[in-house]
Amino acid sequence: MPISPSKQNEASPERGMPVGSEIALQHGIHFEAKYIGSMEMGSSRPGARFEILAAMRRVRYEFKARNIKKRPVDIVVSVDGVKVVLQRKRKKQKYMDESKMVFYVAHDSYDLQIFCYVARDGASNSFKCNVFKCPDKGKVHVLKV
Repeated sequence: MPISPSKQNEASPERGMPVGSEIALQHGIHFEAKYIGSMEMGSSRPGARFEILAAMRRVRYEFKARNIKKRPVDIVVSVDGVKVVLQRKRKKQKYMDESKMVFYVAHDSYDLQIFCYVARDGASNSFKCNVFKCPDKGKVHVLKV
């Protein structure tokens, strides 16, 4: 069932869970997560979903094998892009990806709390897979919308 233009901003099952108004998107919507790690995927664009899932699982297993702890971060999604900020006293910005550079967002079908997004790095022109763990299973679905 198509949604009429006047109902576009209202909550509806067809559109998924609403995450906020246009004004909230201008300022950014904040999510808490744990940063697992990142991995470069090369300069060629990933051709299929399984390549992205393989990279996401590789990041998880490599960081787990090295016993690297997950770091709590704030993810801010706005019109400008995705900003990842470390949850420390100084709130140091880890990195910022412009919205036009974000290529793909996915979750792990085996563990629904794990999600990633793939973005093109402007300087090196390569794709980078950033992996996170959401503390609450329900919030992952909101992040994907």
